[in-house]
Amino acid sequence: MGIHWKDAQETILKELVSRQRVGLVTDMDGTISYITEKPEDAVVTPRNHELLQALNEKLTLVAIVSGRAVHSVTARMALPGVTYIGNHGLERCVNGQVKHNFDIDQYLPALATSVKELEEISLDGVQIEDKGVTVTLHYRQTENTEEVRDLLYPLVKKIASKEGLAFFEGRMIFELRPPVKADKGIAFENLVHEFSLDSVIYVGDDTTDIAALTTARQLREKKTCYAVGVGVMSNDYPNELPKEADLLTSGVPDVENLFAWVLENLGEG
Repeated sequence: MGIHWKDAQETILKELVSRQRVGLVTDMDGTISYITEKPEDAVVTPRNHELLQALNEKLTLVAIVSGRAVHSVTARMALPGVTYIGNHGLERCVNGQVKHNFDIDQYLPALATSVKELEEISLDGVQIEDKGVTVTLHYRQTENTEEVRDLLYPLVKKIASKEGLAFFEGRMIFELRPPVKADKGIAFENLVHEFSLDSVIYVGDDTTDIAALTTARQLREKKTCYAVGVGVMSNDYPNELPKEADLLTSGVPDVENLFAWVLENLGEG
């Protein structure tokens, strides 16, 4: 069970910021931006934008790893030098160009078909988001989310199975992805190796971030990198989040406070 980050300033965090090559990897929605009823309405908070810009000038790596399509992330950050990874590690923005991290073109027709099939679900408040290499069904805006979840789960899973796609569930979403081994944990570990990081902090709030939080602990235990996983607590956080996180923050404003602390304390220890 993680502890609040302020209780780790003289221990875990002091060790983190004292290393040479330090990295920061963060989720977007619910972490550096507030969760919104419609995903297209989300914006990175001005303070987080400012802090990440300042941290990017001092750290070896600042990266955003999101479930969003990577162009949706870059449009909301627009900071040069930041590494942007979208669709849970399936794609990456390199010099303004979107590159697939896996050979997934063969699954694009199945994804396109699944979008059409999901759009046939006639239910008020349901939104289908076509993210190119994944497709997400949002039901946050429905009247009774628990009933809707139980109704939709078998329907969406059946479509995924029929089209040969992987099925995932997050907070008030279902998602269909190419059946390749890709998640935020793998993306996070690849960044640690690519940038030869001595220490790194990962910050995230949702079910899909748990893989990265687990990876952080494993990297630290193997002494590959002093990696620390931070869970962002919110009203409907996943039960596993505080169990897998090393440290905790109490929402988006507290993430800003954590980033400010890291910026002020880099190189000390």
